[in-house]
Amino acid sequence: MQFRERIVPLFESRCLRCHEGDSPAGELSLTTRERVIKGGISGVAIVPGRPEESSLLDAVSGDEPAMPKEGPPLTAAEVAAIRHWIAAGAPWPTDVELTDNRPHDLNWWSLEPLIRPAVPAVESQWIRTPIDAFILEKLQANGLAPSPEADRRSLLRRLYFDLTGLPPTPDEAEAFLKDESPNAYEALVDRLLASPRYGERWGRHWLDVAHYGDTHGYDKDKVRPNAWPYRDYVIRSFNDDKPYRRFLAEQIAGDVLFPESPDGVIATGFLVAGPFDFVGQIEVADGTLAKAITRNLDRDDMVTTVVNTFNSMTAQCARCHNHKFDPISQEDYYSLQAVFAGVDRAERPYGAGNPEEAPRTFAAASDFPPHGAFTSTKGVARSIRLLKRGNEATPGDEVSPGTCGYLPALGSRFELDPAANEGARRAALAAWLAHQDNPLTWRSIVNRVWQYHFGRGIVDTPNDFGRMGSLPTHPELLDWLAVEFRDGPQSLKALHRLICTSAVYRQASLGNPAFESSDGANQFLWRMNRRKLEAEAVRDAVLAVAGQLDLTAGGPGFRAFEFRDDESPHYDYEQYDPADPQSHRRSVYRQIVRSVPDPFMATLDCADSSAAVAKRNETLTPLQALAMLNNRFMVSMAERFAERIEPLGADDAHRLATAWQLAFARQPTPEELAPLVAYAEQYGLANACRVIFNMNEFVFID
Repeated sequence: MQFRERIVPLFESRCLRCHEGDSPAGELSLTTRERVIKGGISGVAIVPGRPEESSLLDAVSGDEPAMPKEGPPLTAAEVAAIRHWIAAGAPWPTDVELTDNRPHDLNWWSLEPLIRPAVPAVESQWIRTPIDAFILEKLQANGLAPSPEADRRSLLRRLYFDLTGLPPTPDEAEAFLKDESPNAYEALVDRLLASPRYGERWGRHWLDVAHYGDTHGYDKDKVRPNAWPYRDYVIRSFNDDKPYRRFLAEQIAGDVLFPESPDGVIATGFLVAGPFDFVGQIEVADGTLAKAITRNLDRDDMVTTVVNTFNSMTAQCARCHNHKFDPISQEDYYSLQAVFAGVDRAERPYGAGNPEEAPRTFAAASDFPPHGAFTSTKGVARSIRLLKRGNEATPGDEVSPGTCGYLPALGSRFELDPAANEGARRAALAAWLAHQDNPLTWRSIVNRVWQYHFGRGIVDTPNDFGRMGSLPTHPELLDWLAVEFRDGPQSLKALHRLICTSAVYRQASLGNPAFESSDGANQFLWRMNRRKLEAEAVRDAVLAVAGQLDLTAGGPGFRAFEFRDDESPHYDYEQYDPADPQSHRRSVYRQIVRSVPDPFMATLDCADSSAAVAKRNETLTPLQALAMLNNRFMVSMAERFAERIEPLGADDAHRLATAWQLAFARQPTPEELAPLVAYAEQYGLANACRVIFNMNEFVFID
């Protein structure tokens, strides 16, 4: 009785934050009697019946006790309770395993309700939008000032690559640079947002977060031939400016909420975009521990993807124990698993007509033909139990479908008809995520959009708004944007327009030594960040400038590799012909192999499709320079580039001036052109084109 009433609450509330899990502090776990007696790196923690020989008691006793590390020392009564318990032989029922049970601390910025902040009353002719007032107030508070506006050519290239991922053509550049109308810039923003190229550019950002791929991953990494309808759905949704609440709901439970729309089924490809364990699902028998592990990991990927993406919280950290830092319990985590307990990753038909003849897409499915040991649930959710320490071999109590408890006002367990189809669970989660009063959802999406425009989010950890994530640099601006977005038409294009027309976005990217000394990372945005183009934008720009870009949209992707099907397929990039026109479509349409990434794209920091990528790495390495110079694709496109400019000038000087205009939307200076012409005379026009591709100005945007 003393153990359950005094010791359990004490250990769970004061000790287990550090002393549980796979890597407990000091290698001492206080979750079971055996682990406590075993001790840690400091030796035996307790000696039953001998409190004076128990190092645990020493650690919590005295005027300046070593433990607990956080919070006040234990009271005299609490220390006495531990002493009496040890003296009594440290009784501990064998079926009792402790877990961190501290009261959840909900006092955290990202969990606060959204309230529209007042726009700062700062006076300046620099301000173009309310965004600028928030930025300027923070700059002034930190002794900083905004940079001058960038020149029109820099703004032109910035907007084209930012909104479409492609360079402007010479005609487009000339039209903008000669347009003297007062709203020429705003008109360009609107035109680019209306371009189908916009959805291809911003859809790729979303596919990073969804960890989309065209193969299953794992050991066999089989081809996933019908993954592409989800990719096209994402691109189409961005181009159509689909309201974000609808976009969210479709990807969680579109088949349930919008059965009349083909997008309803296709959109659930989001839930299953990640890896699929072919061996574990299809070849491993039901009822085995290996099958339980496979399904647990499969649902874990769904939970992680959904909560990271839409709420920017790390629910996956509560799989083995309560979250160490954020108010997410282990029961919350398995309640989320229960939401997805009725679906698997499989192909299913979509659209009207006979299901047997309808096109198929890889999506969240609850009814599909059996394949080996892989069978559907027929809409009846599997039983989900809380796994002690995340171990499939030690299942605990069954849990009901629900979500995280960090928003008490919205509730965390779903009240559903027990006889309801599994889809009711996903529909309930979609409603919870898209709720007007879920502050995380609206803060998360505006932060992602801001990140892709500036290279850094207002919160620099876009998938983690918890205590281990970054704090917002401009919390009031984040909340203003979130409320503005939530309470409006939830138009991503309107959000882009608001950001791109702001004065802070239009700043030059030049440095300022005085400001760099106090804000070297440019957290407060006293200048625009110079951006390195992503792998897809580099490849697409090379194709565009070389005159080889095929703008065919949608449908099955192209292969930039030779493929041989087998028990374990072979993907060979060395045998691929980079001159093949079928591979000259935009990079968003290439088939993505999880186990064998494209070496050229990987060198340029392309996203790893085996993991959700909230923010890409941005590196500068010698390998990148070598790839840009010597990769077979680059050599081939340099030859096509030379063929394009050959008839456009009477001599190499005129041809290379045209090449410069195509690549950089400007004419070269005499100092830039002369050495390039000399190089072409010695090594040929194609090699001079390789030099242009390798210039900083080609892969960086000011």
